[in-house]
Amino acid sequence: MNNIIVKISMALFLGLLMIPKINAQEVLTLHDCKQKAMDHNQTVKSALSDLESSEASLTLSKRSMLPAFDISSSYTYLSDPNQMIVPGFELPTVDGLPSGVYSPASISDLAYENSYSASLGMSLPIYMGGKLRHANKLSSLSLSMAEDNVDLSKSDLLLDVETKYWNVVSLQEQKGVVEKSIALLTDVLKEVRNRYETGVVTKNEVLKTQVELNNSKLSLIEVSNNLELAKMSLNQSIGNGITSKINIQDSIINIPEQLAAISYSENHLDSRPEIKMLNNQVEMSKVEKKITNADYLPQIVSYANYVSQNPNRYAQQENEFTFNAGVTMSIPVFHWGEKKLKKVQNKIAIQKAELDLEESSELIILEIRQAIFRLKEALVKLDFTTTSLEQANENLKLETNRLMEGVTTTRDLLDAQLQWQQSRASYINAKTEVKTNEAKYYKSIGDLRL
Repeated sequence: MNNIIVKISMALFLGLLMIPKINAQEVLTLHDCKQKAMDHNQTVKSALSDLESSEASLTLSKRSMLPAFDISSSYTYLSDPNQMIVPGFELPTVDGLPSGVYSPASISDLAYENSYSASLGMSLPIYMGGKLRHANKLSSLSLSMAEDNVDLSKSDLLLDVETKYWNVVSLQEQKGVVEKSIALLTDVLKEVRNRYETGVVTKNEVLKTQVELNNSKLSLIEVSNNLELAKMSLNQSIGNGITSKINIQDSIINIPEQLAAISYSENHLDSRPEIKMLNNQVEMSKVEKKITNADYLPQIVSYANYVSQNPNRYAQQENEFTFNAGVTMSIPVFHWGEKKLKKVQNKIAIQKAELDLEESSELIILEIRQAIFRLKEALVKLDFTTTSLEQANENLKLETNRLMEGVTTTRDLLDAQLQWQQSRASYINAKTEVKTNEAKYYKSIGDLRL
């Protein structure tokens, strides 16, 4: 019996130890969310893979200027090699009389039964019209574009995560406001019921208060559901399970004071990854034009080979190793106007890249200015809601005191409570709008970071 009691006690003890682990929730900061999203997001991973591929392409482009070494070998077996049969004959004399000297018949092989070759060769480009140098420049520009694409993918992801993060913070604060309203209305309902029982107020006052309390409880359910959905959305972005339990460390949205001084600068445009990529695209189009020109210039390549082969017409005896070296040159002469047509294509590609750059620059300038206007508008709205909240706080405090003193009606207090709740909600929404517009502003100028 004692053993059974001991086992039950141990089981209960272990169960109690596990409860905190089961109920434990991950506490995250904004930086944590951004870092987890970076590690999880497939678009960023794909951009990083492209960057790694561009780095390998640049390395290959540089090594194409170095000597190349190759080993080659071959073997051929002929089961019945062709032969030339020379019949026997009597050798003639100068005067045409029989010499009496007979040349026997012979058989000569026209092909070897076993033929083979093995060689170690080296080739080195001497002059390719600048093609290798331009190809190296093209790979370098491609690498820069891959780096800018990584920055672009990260900035899009960071804006998405920050927007979702502040949405969760906002809903948490909204939930706190509704909970305070419920607590206040619960106290008011008790006071009104006491007054109703003493005959000071009518039953209608009790019902009005009960309705307001029920509305607040319904609002709490709606806010709680929206908060859970917002957390699910954030979980998806940062790589957590959709239903993972998380807590956000920030509970109050703080607004930096320096935001009011923001203004547009020409340097903002150059910081955008899109502009960097388009500038590189223009340069790549120009380099491709130079590569096209290089295709129609002389191409000079040197080579050297160390060879062992059978048969070997360069060797004095069988299985002898021979060495040969040389230079080859090719000069394009006539290709039916191919060079001219390719130049036209390159010119059009350059013009298109420049037009894309010009159009995108105008759109991004507009985006930056819109981000500045919206952020400043959000700051002004925050000032207005701050003043409204201060007035609502004072009004609620005043009406609460007056109700306790019996010099006001329940309706006046309920109106004051509703005004306070709405003002508080507007204030939280204004702060959230400032934070999201702040993130959009920093993204618009290419400065949204971890």
